[in-house]
Amino acid sequence: MRTLKSRKHGFTLIELLVVIAIIAILIALLFPAVQQAREAARRSTCKNNLKQMGLALHNYHDTHSVFPPAAINAGFSSCDGVNGASSILLNHTCYQMILPFIDQANIYNQYNWSISSGSANHGSGCSGTATSSPSDQYSIVKSPVPVFLCPSDPGNPSNTVTSAGAYTVNPGWRTSYGVVNYTTGGAGGSWGANTSTSKGALGPNGAAKFRDITDGTSNTMIFCETKLLKTSTSYGPYWNAATHTFFILPGSPTYAINYNYDGNNKQYAWGAGSHHVGGAHVLLADGSVRFVSENVDRVGVVVALISIRGGEIIPEF
Repeated sequence: MRTLKSRKHGFTLIELLVVIAIIAILIALLFPAVQQAREAARRSTCKNNLKQMGLALHNYHDTHSVFPPAAINAGFSSCDGVNGASSILLNHTCYQMILPFIDQANIYNQYNWSISSGSANHGSGCSGTATSSPSDQYSIVKSPVPVFLCPSDPGNPSNTVTSAGAYTVNPGWRTSYGVVNYTTGGAGGSWGANTSTSKGALGPNGAAKFRDITDGTSNTMIFCETKLLKTSTSYGPYWNAATHTFFILPGSPTYAINYNYDGNNKQYAWGAGSHHVGGAHVLLADGSVRFVSENVDRVGVVVALISIRGGEIIPEF
């Protein structure tokens, strides 16, 4: 008697194609969600970095009873930031000064504050152009400091290109968070001597105390996001030495948040902006971080936020 063997059926070609198509559709649906989740995490880290910098500024103020100067004896604008009888170019930055308060004291302790951090010199007004030896201290920093970088920015934070004297930082380390100001040179050699009502919290060779910020710390901006890669690979801001492109000017029409300067979504030297959709994060003097829309009233909000004593009534933003 012949027994019948059961036949094992496999998938047909059509069934396999249907399954593959379903899997492909599911991946296509999930991929944007995964990307959005990753960007949300990066954006959160970016915001937290600014909060850490705000806490560092407050701890610096607690220690020294004043905020750190934006830069010390910096040659960023016709050398009008260089003060003192010796007129020695130093180019120290506020980022270096808050290193101990962001767990980077090992870097801070290597600096010799009596000699230059960098040799950038915009113009011929500096009589003491980094005359001390060595002429710079670039080699102290071996790798990026994560707190100074926004993970949403794909740009290269390091610079190894030696360019014109006003921009030279080699090796230089860019930061995603620039010190805001209303002019490229910080309006002269001394923050204290600047009588303008437009001046910000941090300036050349000086900075505000809490009592100086009469507009209110919640209405005064200190840092604003800026893209690492701008229209030139030489542009900063660099945190390990001040250069001509040190300050960020979000109150200016051509440097406003996410202003498309070259038609390729890149900003010019002093431009503000980010890789987040719709705007950029800013750090206020009270330590809080706000996301400011690129479509916000530039004069009524951004310009008003830069000044510490403008007396403006700032609308909701």
